[in-house]
Amino acid sequence: MALNQEAAKRILAEIDRAELAQLACDLTSIPSPTGQEKAIAEFILAWFKANGLKAVRQDVEVDRPNAVGILKGDGNGLSLAFNGHTDTSFTGTSEDLRMVGAVEPEADLKGRIVGNTVQGLGVSNMKGGVAAFMIAGKALKTSGVRLKGDVILAAVVGEISRSPIGLWQSQEYRGEGIGTRHLLTHGMHSDYAVCADGSDLNIVWTQTGVVQVKITTFGKAEAAWGTKRSAYPMEKVNAIVKMTKIIDALERWGAAFEEKYIYDSPTGPLLPKVNIGAIEGGAPYRPNYFPGVCSIYLDVRMPPQVRPVTIQHELERTLNALGIDYELDVYKSLLGHEGKNVEPLVRSAEEIYQYLFGEKIKPETPDRASIWTDTNVYNEIGIPAIKIGPRGRRISARNEEIDIDVMVKAAHLYALMALDICSRERPRAE
Repeated sequence: MALNQEAAKRILAEIDRAELAQLACDLTSIPSPTGQEKAIAEFILAWFKANGLKAVRQDVEVDRPNAVGILKGDGNGLSLAFNGHTDTSFTGTSEDLRMVGAVEPEADLKGRIVGNTVQGLGVSNMKGGVAAFMIAGKALKTSGVRLKGDVILAAVVGEISRSPIGLWQSQEYRGEGIGTRHLLTHGMHSDYAVCADGSDLNIVWTQTGVVQVKITTFGKAEAAWGTKRSAYPMEKVNAIVKMTKIIDALERWGAAFEEKYIYDSPTGPLLPKVNIGAIEGGAPYRPNYFPGVCSIYLDVRMPPQVRPVTIQHELERTLNALGIDYELDVYKSLLGHEGKNVEPLVRSAEEIYQYLFGEKIKPETPDRASIWTDTNVYNEIGIPAIKIGPRGRRISARNEEIDIDVMVKAAHLYALMALDICSRERPRAE
């Protein structure tokens, strides 16, 4: 490894553990559910300016800015981007009762330092990772080390898995890559990228794709009282009962799909998943009627070689065999990707990790690797990207915590990867 060790020491000396912990705490204290990321973006932009980095605001939608900080190189070297999302898995409001049985008081979700951890909603997914690359960027700046290539620090909106469907059409439901797609279609390209999403500082560069499907079946909306089942068989008149047969078929299809499409990635197997995540049917205020409509919502995570049309055709073939009337609508489709030409970035991560921590970097575990993150967006458009980031744990229904020392390790890794990659001369075009 051709790392300038004197420069490395200067940079690492600028990373302050207490400052990093407080920054993670500050970011966590700013509520930023999907669609409401304005306040945290403005905090980050002000922080970039205050610390001598070029600050770029990208308005993805009204009141939904990406916050980008840039440390300019001298124009002769390779560039490296760090990416992290500012939206959180839960809203921090009573809306979350659709997802969890009980919620903590909103005041308990604010960022706070507790012993050797930072706690609060979103600190693990993934404000701790954002804080780590922000502090790494500051350290690169204050060290005075001159780089050849640019370092881009991108805090983006809308990564959490939320999809507009039915009544839920506002920007609060536009996630899963909207911020990073805007970032990369509005000028913020780099030679390489690191997604700082939580991976326990393990490495992965292959991620699953996503297909989401609404399936609806129909009954006969008539009063149920006074009817005999012989004349009104439930599988004919009751949409919910009909849906149970569809669910049974989908569960059998899903079990086979999950075995058939295991993907052998360079860091280990990716595990496909089929999940029935929501159901709507009938009228709760009028259960004396046969329900005339019932819908379910299906999420399919598939590996890179599987395309959305394949999922649609397999579902239709499965449901057509039931002899039940239904409608099927695909309302989200995102491809999975295995990063190409990532080898120089992977080697940098491996060598820096060994240099810093005296051990080999580990591959991400299959259960954690088999998800969709913004890493896919970079790899989709041909920017070699890996995912490696600090991760904490859930400590209650919505609350999280992350070890401060894990964030410090991430900041050290990011700073020296930037030193390594951005000190390299850009190859001249032939």
